[in-house]
Amino acid sequence: MTRPPGGVVLVARTHWVVGGVMLASVALLWFLTRNLPVVFERMTYVITIGGGGLYLLAGTLVWFGTPLGRLLSKICGLIYLVRPQLGTRLWKIMDSPEYRAHFSRRRQRLIQQP
Repeated sequence: MTRPPGGVVLVARTHWVVGGVMLASVALLWFLTRNLPVVFERMTYVITIGGGGLYLLAGTLVWFGTPLGRLLSKICGLIYLVRPQLGTRLWKIMDSPEYRAHFSRRRQRLIQQP
């Protein structure tokens, strides 16, 4: 498969970075608090690892142009709106014809294959 357009790459990499930071924060939190009397419930780790996994999955699905990737990208993109300069830029990319075409080309290729 060829490399996706620049806007798609930016959105996918942003999702990957956020997912990686979430997973790294879980590891750091566990490392820093393992010998302290502070206790985090299992659900804290499950939710954070699940969120990180969701962002990594969204980035991967966007990269490959799957229809679910476009939906997950919109859902995961809500957190970026807290930072208007980043969020507005990414939302404009996700609404661009180039971005939408990346997903429709992938769908057309899948339909055309025997």
